[in-house]
Amino acid sequence: MLSIAVVLFVAQSVLTAPSVDVNFYKINDIPSVRDNGQLVSSYLTDGLFEYIDGGDVPLYAQIMMQDINEMANKPDPATQATAVMQSIATVGELANGSPGDACEAAALVNAYAYAVSTGNSAGLRGAVVNFVQRIAGYIDTIVQLVVNPNGVRYSSGPKGKCLGGGRSYQFEEAWDAILDKANAYQVGLLNEEYCASKRLYNAMNVRSNNVAAAITATSTSPINQVSRIAIRPVTQFLRVIIGGGNPVQAAANAKAAILQALAEVKY
Repeated sequence: MLSIAVVLFVAQSVLTAPSVDVNFYKINDIPSVRDNGQLVSSYLTDGLFEYIDGGDVPLYAQIMMQDINEMANKPDPATQATAVMQSIATVGELANGSPGDACEAAALVNAYAYAVSTGNSAGLRGAVVNFVQRIAGYIDTIVQLVVNPNGVRYSSGPKGKCLGGGRSYQFEEAWDAILDKANAYQVGLLNEEYCASKRLYNAMNVRSNNVAAAITATSTSPINQVSRIAIRPVTQFLRVIIGGGNPVQAAANAKAAILQALAEVKY
């Protein structure tokens, strides 16, 4: 009996984990991961996402946010630009207490899918202009979210006059084109975003549907061009927000930059 007890004692001693001191901190006491001077990184996108109440974010939108953060950390300007614009569109759609419609995003997706399949981009230019104006609206919403979060919480998103509120469009055709044009840095994460977007597109709630439309629209080639051209004023806007500064002037600069970038988009 004694030998058995000794064996058990030795075994227990071997399996016992070393002692560890654990210190608990409030979440607000943990400093953000800095970006070491990089133009784009997940420091910006994740910092923007912190303004959204996670309790209101659909599961697949949360998955989407992680994909966006990973895209922001890729060493590729096109991938980074897509991530930045996707983060703005995502927060713009999630900020309002009641979701609006996704008319501009759906119209752009349809026009883009048609232009890719037929080579006729006549209707694409106007759809891009309208969606970029919607992005400018997202920036205004984000400013309101920072300055007066309770006011945004009880507000409704913009309403449109399109069929079904912009929740039915050429989803698969657009994503086929998006993935076909993706580079090596983008393709893996864009595939993950496609899967998450499809879940959001088919979901039974408007908020999820709107996020899917916004992500799909911001992933198209024309919007990626706008994002790349206007990247510095747009990222400066995010830095001001994350740094706790007054975002009004930075928002005006970002909106002016994306609207001016329209003149340089190649269709």
